Amino acid sequence: KVAVAHEDLAYSCYVLEYSSGNFQEARKHAESSLVICEDLLPENHLLLASPKRVLALILEEIAIDNVQDPPCKDSLLSQAENLHLFALRTALLAFGERNVQTAKHYGNLGRLYQTMRRYSEAEKMHLKAIQIKEALLGPEDYEVALSVGHLASLYNYDMAEFNKAEQLYLRSISIGIKLFGPTYSGLEYDYRGLIQVYQLTANHEKCSEYTNVLQSWNILKDEKESLETENASLTDVTSVPLAEMLNKITDGT
Repeated sequence: KVAVAHEDLAYSCYVLEYSSGNFQEARKHAESSLVICEDLLPENHLLLASPKRVLALILEEIAIDNVQDPPCKDSLLSQAENLHLFALRTALLAFGERNVQTAKHYGNLGRLYQTMRRYSEAEKMHLKAIQIKEALLGPEDYEVALSVGHLASLYNYDMAEFNKAEQLYLRSISIGIKLFGPTYSGLEYDYRGLIQVYQLTANHEKCSEYTNVLQSWNILKDEKESLETENASLTDVTSVPLAEMLNKITDGT
């Protein structure tokens, strides 16, 4: 239980500090979880995969921010790769290739190899993740959209495969709107990626179109958040102790 608590705290800190880049607390909890698990479990136990995956994600983000020290960055990325590979191997042994968890591990490696500039390997991992998820979940599942968006990012920002990127962004957007509506937060990344595609391919008409779409999305998102805040304030009724309520009803008699 202590190991699980450390892992949960690690992932929560990772998500919370994603925009700030301050991952030291997350790393501390992830390493504590892994030390406990390794002390209690056999070296290839399936339950080691989860804390190793979380630690790998954290080390990758620390490496991305550590541009001033290339040897340290390379070391962190190498550690992250070994951790992700362990998680993938254990998933393959436990669940086989056709499993959503296995697909997620392929996707994690795809993102890592993109960071490591090993683009052909990254593409292979993302395609595997998409293939498995589509076969198991169907072509319009949330998990499929995530992997499609990651592959679009690879094609857009690193491989200059702009036609492929465009089609994947449009597919991810379509799934996102269908599942979660036009204010879905994940749409922002796809819209911004698509705008860059049209900028780099000098498609000014489409660039203008999706710049306007992004602006409309921001307006809708702000309106939704404002409405949710207003509704929350209206339903925020202060609780009254039962004895006090009875006194008010009966005038204290």
